[in-house]
Amino acid sequence: MRGMALAPSQHPSSTPSRTCASRAALTTVVLLVAALALSACGSQQADAAAIVNGTTISEKDVQTVSTQLNTLAQGEQKLTPSIVLLNLILAPYVLAEADRAGKGVPETQARRVIAKVDKPSRQTLDFVRMQLAIPSLTTAAKATILTRVAKADIAVNPRYGTFDAKQIAISPNTPNWIRASIPAAAK
Repeated sequence: MRGMALAPSQHPSSTPSRTCASRAALTTVVLLVAALALSACGSQQADAAAIVNGTTISEKDVQTVSTQLNTLAQGEQKLTPSIVLLNLILAPYVLAEADRAGKGVPETQARRVIAKVDKPSRQTLDFVRMQLAIPSLTTAAKATILTRVAKADIAVNPRYGTFDAKQIAISPNTPNWIRASIPAAAK
């Protein structure tokens, strides 16, 4: 055996390492395909809190509005992200109807209401403008808004819950593994 060189394919250690490399490559490909398939399961964008008729309301928008408005809630109940998101979904519909009815609220009025908020975002201003406009709308105008919202294509990130077009609400998602337990005394 002395003086005989083995070809690389004849080395005992080369076959297992190539097999391991092949398995690693195959595993990587399988994981990549699975990740791509899972990411295509929904139309939700990674940073989207909701998508309304193709327009994205970002997680950052929800967080910014929550933070800016909750700074004003001295001792009062703070806005939850789900409530903020619901209002950001409704704002374009309410503001458009208010403008159509001649009841629109100017940005300057919203800025006065939240004067203590430093550099309010566009979404924060729209949230406040909407809140100021709603009381001035007629029942018919409100019905028009509800009809338009019910017909809209609204996808909410499950983190916030599920949008219910009939109730105009975001209901929290309860994982199916959580069951309400019946207290022993009630049995």
